[in-house]
Amino acid sequence: MTLRSKKSFGLVALVAALGALLVSAQLSSATHVRPKGGSPFFVPIVIAYKACTTPNSNHNGGVPGPSCAAPVGPVQESNFLTVGTPDAPGNGAGANAVASTKLVVKTTSPEDVLITSNATDIRCKPATSGTVCNSPNSADGPDYSGQLQGNAQIRITDHWNGATGTDTATVADLPFPVNANCVNTTATTIGGTCTANTSANATVPNAVSDTKRGNVEIQTLQINDGGAAGIAGAPDATRFGTQGIFIP
Repeated sequence: MTLRSKKSFGLVALVAALGALLVSAQLSSATHVRPKGGSPFFVPIVIAYKACTTPNSNHNGGVPGPSCAAPVGPVQESNFLTVGTPDAPGNGAGANAVASTKLVVKTTSPEDVLITSNATDIRCKPATSGTVCNSPNSADGPDYSGQLQGNAQIRITDHWNGATGTDTATVADLPFPVNANCVNTTATTIGGTCTANTSANATVPNAVSDTKRGNVEIQTLQINDGGAAGIAGAPDATRFGTQGIFIP
């Protein structure tokens, strides 16, 4: 009778231990609430302006509010770059600027996120170095042949965490900068062209791995100029563009 009780107790303990291991395994490979799909991510890029902090006018229509008109606004945030605009004071060049960024999830192995970006008619302001502003135009500033940097805060939720590499977790918000290179055009009526054709793994090795089900939240995409010297990530870089729409 005593021996039978010990065997029963040992069997119960073994079953309990196996159950605990199974629960632990399920937790370590647990997934998370996620959509069926979320690709491509496409955003147009528009000019970045400084916020209105000293209003001297009012906005009309169904979106009322204080606004900043001349002489306190509008003011571009970039100290170094602009685009052609025929009706802008001191500009006079044609409106040829179009910019966008596109992210496409590559679902075949090796999984990745393909990144393409394109911007046209990028021109220098006087504060930018002549080494990246050496192709004059018939109106407004010369072509810009430096660099741009796109960046956004991202929030990743996936099951690629912990010692097992399969734990589900949300990563603390972090930036993901991507550089673009700009080149001169032969025409004197349009500014430089800037492009990026890369991927998440090419930018940051091992940023994306197979079957980790990454839910990646992307906050507002910002495009910075290259500062006075035209170098991406420069300490004096200013915001040139941001995701948005243009209503003609």
